[in-house]
Amino acid sequence: MSSKYLVYFIFGFLTLITLSNCTKNNDAQHYIHVAHTRIFDTINQVIDPRMEAINYDKFDMVLLGGDLCEESSKRYDILEYLDGVFDLDSPTTLWALGNHDNARLDFVEKATKRPYFYTTHHNGITFVVLYTQEKEDWICTITGDQLKLLEQVTDTISESSHLVVMTHKLIWLRHHPEMSKHIGTNPYNWSCNYLIARNNWYKDIVPMLQSVEERGIEVIALAGDIGNNVLEFEEHTSDGIDYLASGSNPEKKDVKFLLFKHNLITKNLSWEFIPLEEFLEDGQRIE
Repeated sequence: MSSKYLVYFIFGFLTLITLSNCTKNNDAQHYIHVAHTRIFDTINQVIDPRMEAINYDKFDMVLLGGDLCEESSKRYDILEYLDGVFDLDSPTTLWALGNHDNARLDFVEKATKRPYFYTTHHNGITFVVLYTQEKEDWICTITGDQLKLLEQVTDTISESSHLVVMTHKLIWLRHHPEMSKHIGTNPYNWSCNYLIARNNWYKDIVPMLQSVEERGIEVIALAGDIGNNVLEFEEHTSDGIDYLASGSNPEKKDVKFLLFKHNLITKNLSWEFIPLEEFLEDGQRIE
C-alpha cells in the first residue's frame, strides 16, 4: 500500500471511530431532577449552594420539582436569579411549582414563557406538568382544566414510550392502598411535609394512568416535596406505575438528586439517586 493510500486509510478509520463515538454518546440522554432546593431564609432568596454548584448544562433535561427558593416568585429578580441557574425558559427545563414558588404566577409565566401547567414532548416521552398548590395547603385536587388536560393526554397518547406526570406534592400518597406505610399520623412525620386531606389521585387519575400502562406505555409519577424528612422516594405499584420523588435540605449532608438515563435506541428509561457531594467531588462526572 502506497503512503498516500495509507494516509487515506488511517484518516477514514479515525473518522469512522469518531462518528461511532458520537453516535454512541448521542444514544444516551441524561435528565436531572432536583427539588426543595430552598434554604430556610426569607431574606436571602437563593438555593442551596451545593445545588447551585451543579453544572445543569451537562444534562439534556432539567426537571424541577418545586420549592426552589423560599419565595421564588415574590420578586421578579428572584426568578432572574433562578433563570441564571436553571435556564427557566428552555424547552428542556420543566418546573412543577411548589407552595414556595407561587406568590406571583404571572411572574412565573413571564419567566418560563409557559403556563404554570402544561404538557410537552421530548425524545419520545410525554411530560405532563401539573400544579398541585391550591389556596389551602392540604387540598391537592386535580380538577378543571388540569383534569381535562390529563384526560386528553391519556386518551390520545400512543407513540410515546413513557408518560411522566410531574407534581410538587406527593398527592398520590393519600388514599392509595399501596402507599399506606408512608403515611404518618400528623403532617410532619412522613415523606412529604403536608398531610394532604383532600385529593382525587386514586379515584380520578389512577384509572387514566392504568389505561396508559395497558397500552404498553410506562407511567412515572414524579414529585418533589421531600427533603425535610426523607431525601428519596421510590415505589412500584402492582399496576405498573412508578412513583418517584427527590428533594434536598440545606441542613443535611447526605443530599441526593435523581438522575434519569434514557437510551434513545432501546427507549429504556432508568434512574438512580445520586449523592450530591460525591458527584461534585468527582468533577460532576456522568456515567
